[in-house]
Amino acid sequence: MKVTYSGHNLKITDDIHAHILNRADKIEARFGDMQDLNVVLKSEKHRFDAEMRVTAPGVSFYANSETDEILSALDTATDKILSQVRRYKDRVKDRRHNAPHREVVAQLNPENIETQTDVDINDAPIIIAAQDKFASKPLTVAEATTELQASNAAFLLFLNAETRQVNLLYEMAQGTYGWVEPLFA
Repeated sequence: MKVTYSGHNLKITDDIHAHILNRADKIEARFGDMQDLNVVLKSEKHRFDAEMRVTAPGVSFYANSETDEILSALDTATDKILSQVRRYKDRVKDRRHNAPHREVVAQLNPENIETQTDVDINDAPIIIAAQDKFASKPLTVAEATTELQASNAAFLLFLNAETRQVNLLYEMAQGTYGWVEPLFA
């Protein structure tokens, strides 16, 4: 990690230098992918301005703080950066949890259906495999109902856009529909 800092109308003392390195360690502890930390300190009359920019592969964070004391300006800017890092990590974590729906779609739409040829017919039950395509894009329940009505089929297997789970929608008597959503505990 590379730490650079500069002062405009301000001399960087050893105390400020130590505080900047302390703040850099705190950011690096929360966000280990950090490559650069650039700190610019400015002094105008009785106000101190601290600007921080953190860069990492594919992302950068920026914070600005203006207070009456230089160390509190550094602390406030650091807190803003840490807040941005936390939100970024949450977004990345959420994306990883939504990714498995692709694997579910791939399992439900196999490209090659394997057949058993070495099994004795008397030992194993006869399995007839029929492959139906279902919508690979996620649908809401209302969209799935519309698609089921249009297809004139008895049921529709679809990927729920809200829960990212495979759901089943089927037609019941008198134009009503049943909806099956799995509950994984």
